[in-house]
Amino acid sequence: MIAHRGSSALAPELTLASYLQAVEDNADGFECDVQLTKDQIPVCFHDSTLTRTSSGFGRLGSNSLEDLKRLDFGSWFGFKPAKYSDKEWQSILTLAELSDFTSKQSSNRVLLVETKHISQNGVRLESKTLQTLNQFGLIHNDPSKPRAALMSFSIPALRRARNISPDLYTVLLLDRKLPKLSILSDFVNCNAWGLGVHLLRTDPKLVIEARSIGKAVFVWTVNNPQQLELCLKYKVDVIITDFPHIMKTLIKKDTN
Repeated sequence: MIAHRGSSALAPELTLASYLQAVEDNADGFECDVQLTKDQIPVCFHDSTLTRTSSGFGRLGSNSLEDLKRLDFGSWFGFKPAKYSDKEWQSILTLAELSDFTSKQSSNRVLLVETKHISQNGVRLESKTLQTLNQFGLIHNDPSKPRAALMSFSIPALRRARNISPDLYTVLLLDRKLPKLSILSDFVNCNAWGLGVHLLRTDPKLVIEARSIGKAVFVWTVNNPQQLELCLKYKVDVIITDFPHIMKTLIKKDTN
């Protein structure tokens, strides 16, 4: 069970608080979105602009890390529990900080990194991301037991990443069925397909197709019992959710 942007139903997404909460929720790993700042630092952020989840405005890539560290990325969410510091709740998180955090967890906790190609700095994003993951020992030469994986909707991004790091575990994200998908995924040389839960519901044969060519199946974002039941029915490999604690509790009930 992977915590989507951390336990983002209980803490501000992509802040240290959300990942601390994910550990408390016994998540099996963490998911994050990554973009580059103006000064080429990979940071955890999802949107094209700062407006929704921060006190800032405009595009993230137009700001330096120093500028972004002055902003508040947590107050939009609501009340801060006393167990979190202001920094944990409000500060933007760099990929280096999250990688360091992940590297200090038990060895079976994984980090899924989605590269977001929004800013003009995007073509450098994979190299900067992989440099950071390598710095904290999260990429190794056994792709069957990855500690970190890179995910993207972008075919060029996945090919860039695999060219840089041949042992990297990669996930091709899909929000719709693409023509000649099996051929495309071989071209990308990905390890897994990441299906939106809506795609699993409307086209479950994709699971069979993925398995027939040796691809694992990840599903996002699974947030209610009906969606979870669908994932369990088709025995998907990885479930990504905003509610890891609730989903794990439901699975335990289902297996008892």
